Amino acid sequence: MPVLEPTEGRRLTALGSTYTTKADGAATGGAYWLVEEEFWGDSTPLHTHTGAEEAFYVVSGRAGVWMDGAETEAGPGAFLLVPRGTPHALRRLGDDAVRMLTVVSPAGMEHFFEAVVRAGEEELLADPERLVALAAEHGTEIVGDYPG
Repeated sequence: MPVLEPTEGRRLTALGSTYTTKADGAATGGAYWLVEEEFWGDSTPLHTHTGAEEAFYVVSGRAGVWMDGAETEAGPGAFLLVPRGTPHALRRLGDDAVRMLTVVSPAGMEHFFEAVVRAGEEELLADPERLVALAAEHGTEIVGDYPG
């Protein structure tokens, strides 16, 4: 079993977060994708994952989490479980990035962020319909902006 040091792992930056992969689908037989996520963007859109659960453990920083029709504040030590098909969104509270250990099961969502990098994030953000279509190809339905 490989041991990764704190700064090791494949890194990519897309849509307001930097992801350092600790274990991808190739390493886990498709079971899950485990990343250290640094969320420095303002917010994510409201979205669902049609075929995956997502879980976050907040290491540092504070985030507002929209789920089940309400916002909850999540700070260091908070754990969030997002069942598949559940509309959810995050927004950064305060000036500091939110560092989280994020697990997506089964693996595969990493391919969406790789596709965003390949297509060019600025071009996708300038053409929201193209971004929505790309997300749908990878099992994510963008429902709208961060609520409220």
